[in-house]
Amino acid sequence: MKTVVTLTAVAAALSIGSHIGHAAGSSAHSADAGQFTRQVIGDWVVACAPPNDGHRSCMMTQTLSSRKLKKTVSVFTIGKDRAGKLKASIRLPIGVALPAGVIVGIENQKRFAVPYSACHRIGCFAPFDLTEPMLGQLRNASKVSAVAQSVSNQALNLNFSTRGFPAAYETYLKESR
Repeated sequence: MKTVVTLTAVAAALSIGSHIGHAAGSSAHSADAGQFTRQVIGDWVVACAPPNDGHRSCMMTQTLSSRKLKKTVSVFTIGKDRAGKLKASIRLPIGVALPAGVIVGIENQKRFAVPYSACHRIGCFAPFDLTEPMLGQLRNASKVSAVAQSVSNQALNLNFSTRGFPAAYETYLKESR
């Protein structure tokens, strides 16, 4: 099944770490390059803004939501920063212990700590460089884990799926040109 949704919202949703939405099960399909697009691929969303100076601004996201709380708990985002460097960012809810940062793990690989860069009313952001070795690990992993501490010293354990990651990343690369 192919899904392309033309977005009518302004490109605010395309900044690193923002909320795009939770993805579930479909494959990629290109749309008119002059429109905002949102493609659901596996458990990922690839969203792109119209071209600016000949380049499309795109990002990949996966959102974890709480059915009980009826709100977003965390968002994992992949995209390029203003300098063109590939970055990943994990957005966590307000109320996390800032000194602890986020402990990120890709499947059975060594975990690493990521400090928070900023907190806003929608959450706290922990960005990190996404290297080629990490991309290789993501392509072969079944999950990415993130562990944060709340200010009440309780662990917040999150698991992001990598279902559809290889195809979503290839679509991201193709659409970002």
